[in-house]
Amino acid sequence: MNQIGLVLKTDGNNAEVEVKRSTACGHSCESCSAMCKAPSIIVNVPNSLGSKVGDYVEIDMKENKILKYAFIMYVIPFSIFLSGIFLGIKVFKKTGLANYEIYSFAIGLIFLAAAFFIVKIIDKRISNKKESQFEMKRII
Repeated sequence: MNQIGLVLKTDGNNAEVEVKRSTACGHSCESCSAMCKAPSIIVNVPNSLGSKVGDYVEIDMKENKILKYAFIMYVIPFSIFLSGIFLGIKVFKKTGLANYEIYSFAIGLIFLAAAFFIVKIIDKRISNKKESQFEMKRII
């Protein structure tokens, strides 16, 4: 997925690039009556082309890495949350506890909180690898 961005700052081998996010519908916000606004985001990109502040650059976003990160951020915590609920149901139902569903949901929330710590650890490992999910393709 390619995007056009404006180089805001360069720092050694990296550049901060302002990229306008795509809207959910994908295009022509001027003619849309939904009045959605897509704010810009700032991404750090390896400055492999030697761009300068004020240059417009084409950035390639690596879909496989974006999908991997989305999986880590959404699927893993949700799976752990559901595991906590089902484990709680199994344990509390065997003990004959009344309202075991509520307690199971509470266990699921505790598992969900633990999942966010796991995701944070995974995020630190990924950021230590210095892999970028963005790549400069050309200066426009």
